[in-house]
Amino acid sequence: MPSPCPSRLIAEAPTCGVPGAAYPDGVRRIVTVVAALVVAGCSLPIPSPIDTSTPTPKPVTALDARQVSAVLRAAQAHMFANRYSAADSAYARLLREAPLNGEAHAEYALFLNYRNLQAAARMEAARAVALDAGNGHVTAIQCRVEDWSQQLPAALSNGRRAVKKAPADPLAHLFLAEVLADTGDLTGSQREIDAASPLIDHKPTDYLQAERQREMANLAGARGDRSAQIAAFTAARATQPLWLYRSVELVDAEVTAGDRAAAASVLDVAAMLSPDDVETLRVLGEDALFAGDASAAAAIWAKARALAPGDAQVLDMAGEAAVAATHDINAGVAAFLAALNAERTDADAAAYLLALSLYVQHRPPLGRSEIADATEQDVAESRERAPAPPPDPETSWAAGAAQALAAVNAARAAAGLGPVRLDSRLTSSARSHSYYWLFNVLSPAVAGLGIHSETPGAAGFSGRQPWDRATAFGYPNQRVGEDIAHQGSATDAVGDWVNSVYHRFAIMRADLSVIGFGSGAVGALTIQDMEFGFAPARSAPPVLYPGPAQTQVPATFVDNELPDPVPAGKPRTTGYPVTVTFSVADTVRLSAFTLAGPDGTAVVAYLLPPSAATENSASLLPAAPLSPGATYSAHVVAVVNGRRFDRTWSFTTAS
Repeated sequence: MPSPCPSRLIAEAPTCGVPGAAYPDGVRRIVTVVAALVVAGCSLPIPSPIDTSTPTPKPVTALDARQVSAVLRAAQAHMFANRYSAADSAYARLLREAPLNGEAHAEYALFLNYRNLQAAARMEAARAVALDAGNGHVTAIQCRVEDWSQQLPAALSNGRRAVKKAPADPLAHLFLAEVLADTGDLTGSQREIDAASPLIDHKPTDYLQAERQREMANLAGARGDRSAQIAAFTAARATQPLWLYRSVELVDAEVTAGDRAAAASVLDVAAMLSPDDVETLRVLGEDALFAGDASAAAAIWAKARALAPGDAQVLDMAGEAAVAATHDINAGVAAFLAALNAERTDADAAAYLLALSLYVQHRPPLGRSEIADATEQDVAESRERAPAPPPDPETSWAAGAAQALAAVNAARAAAGLGPVRLDSRLTSSARSHSYYWLFNVLSPAVAGLGIHSETPGAAGFSGRQPWDRATAFGYPNQRVGEDIAHQGSATDAVGDWVNSVYHRFAIMRADLSVIGFGSGAVGALTIQDMEFGFAPARSAPPVLYPGPAQTQVPATFVDNELPDPVPAGKPRTTGYPVTVTFSVADTVRLSAFTLAGPDGTAVVAYLLPPSAATENSASLLPAAPLSPGATYSAHVVAVVNGRRFDRTWSFTTAS
């Protein structure tokens, strides 16, 4: 998978069953990007009208090629020394004095990409290609930017174009290797790494050698070999030990592998290397939260706050660290109030304050008054210009729930199912648990499948299991399930569940009648929780997904679930899962479940038969990505309540 600095693979959550049952669903681990300072890019000057009577002059720059190279080297040296603010200044100078130099824009795009500022990186990469379309190195950087933005078809096309234009550029091969691995072409990825190796050995640099190890790690991860992935990331870090980005990627891999102790060990060393650079501290501080390193998180965010006492984003994360690392609710409230004073539109701070008042202090009016007081506009200032309205967390929460409902009903409609409705009690339970996770994110108890559980006495506790929390908020029964994601929006979260294996099952159940949706976010930490309310189970027709004649079906699934639907050691990028969800009231014996390609050839796939662990659903997961723009035929045969069920249907993948 693409691993921009810093990439995240965070434990998410499964659908829960009835009380006492094992979790039938899995933990969804999703890449979550870190919020960072948005830098101002240098816009190209507005061109003068072109005189068509004379040839258009070749663009010139204020700096010659030698000077541009010198500034680029200086900017990269700052980046590798974790002086991101100084690097940003160097790039700003370069684009100001050489605005028509394509490589300058491309290298700046790569710098932005490492900082996870994908939108700005894409803009700069596009400018670079527009200025220097024949430059293979520029095109290679565009490939990397698109890959990390999940624009895989464009990245693949530009990666191949870059290698054709610049076959002697090792980065062209390495960046193509990454997108090939991310799209399931593991043989092609290895081929490009092999092609880059002699080029790197001929003119080695620490960066190129570390990038080679990084792509070997990416390929190992795509193959499902976690130990080889961590070994390669460790080698990359050893090659560039002072660049904290290398430590960040290693920490990410260790967290994904479930080795929080190893991740914390790397973080402790990295924290000692940290300079007085706020952006570098952001990266490390967020990694400390993801790795569960409470001491590092508290120390790093305290240092960041001392360096940037008026930065609302730093104050937000300092408040989160106070609550989650030191359990100091008062210090957390003070930090979030300071954030709102610094930036009255800080929605994360306002929502966090209200959540603390609702679920920890149990005084809802207190949170509302704190938000009102912190965002009160100075009278003189308000006379000069209309103030921006203060954040309204409850309205935002309601909007997210409505978006989640629409996405769920759209997916159900594609499968021929009727709509469900929102239940305010389940929504309250889901929102409460979302913030419970934020309040206790550093606790080992919320790691892995523990994310579904709550511990009595912990901040925000409302019930041990989803069904306990639902009834605590007034829901009338315990026929409740739960999915959890770490995505950017309600719509993205539902899409992620539907496009998975285990997390899809609850959404496709015929007995699903109501849902609740809650979410919470502070900085890079984000969570979406959906709770499912089921009617009494009764026999129902099996539900097919993708639905019959459905189009624009994704061709791939990037495995990030627990329990893991892909056998150990197999490639993690597979084809799109095909499922048949039987009623939990029915007795099912699966006889056959197959998928055929456009030419009628059977697709090699991993089969999960109906069971309590799959909510009585069958899943067929193709071992390799499906072909784009192709029509596939699925065939299932089963005995349901003693009667034969035989169905063939087709769907078409997106081009």
